[in-house]
Amino acid sequence: MVILNNKARARKTMRYSTVIFFFLIINGKLLLAAPPTELLACGDSLYEAYQYGESAKFYRQAAVADSQSFDAFWKLGRSLNYLGELTPRDSQLAVFEEARDAEKLALTKRDISADAHFQMARAVGKIALFKGIFSSIGLAKQVKAEAERTLALDSLHDGAWHILGRWHREVGKKPKLFRIPLGLGEANKKDAISFMQKAVILNPTLINHRLEMGITYLEYGMKTEARAEFGQCLSLPGHGPVDDKYKEEAKKYLAGMDKK
Repeated sequence: MVILNNKARARKTMRYSTVIFFFLIINGKLLLAAPPTELLACGDSLYEAYQYGESAKFYRQAAVADSQSFDAFWKLGRSLNYLGELTPRDSQLAVFEEARDAEKLALTKRDISADAHFQMARAVGKIALFKGIFSSIGLAKQVKAEAERTLALDSLHDGAWHILGRWHREVGKKPKLFRIPLGLGEANKKDAISFMQKAVILNPTLINHRLEMGITYLEYGMKTEARAEFGQCLSLPGHGPVDDKYKEEAKKYLAGMDKK
């Protein structure tokens, strides 16, 4: 993967935006009139340039142009999941709910897609965190089911291992006796750590894996290991604004640890 600094990112974004602008002008077509394949290609270019909101617009139009397009719906959900990470908190829930709805439609067209099940797990997981895991038991169970379905289709899917690790950590915060009647008794420290470690092993340069690994270690009092993971977040090269956000979170955790 090419490592981009801020200036390079800006040039890349401008290049893609210019290409898309002239694509529309030269072809003399309105966005709605463009063929689905061309709309998807524009969306892909913008997604690669980290323009998640703009890419989502093209994927929406591709879905309108071809309501049976699996790619239009699953890629829309993916862009929205990233967009939600960068959206002000009071507006995030609506973004993640749209992502969930897009993946739901994608899965009606291709249920054997590991990527679509993973994006569904991401979206539903964020919704569950907003609403409160123990106020939305059905959502919590769905997150786990979608992540496990992803792994059934692709056992080396690092994102699914990440979600399962976080699921065990978040759900396991409540006492087991409280969780058992809710059907959530299996959440445990061992799996929270080992599943997140699996994600890191499979994709060691993904900053979000390192960040959540650090948070997991910190949750269980493993401060030395947590500090090392947060340090990795800062030393690894970032790829886009979401990684920049994760790096800032890692800095805050390190600063908090230094004060204690």
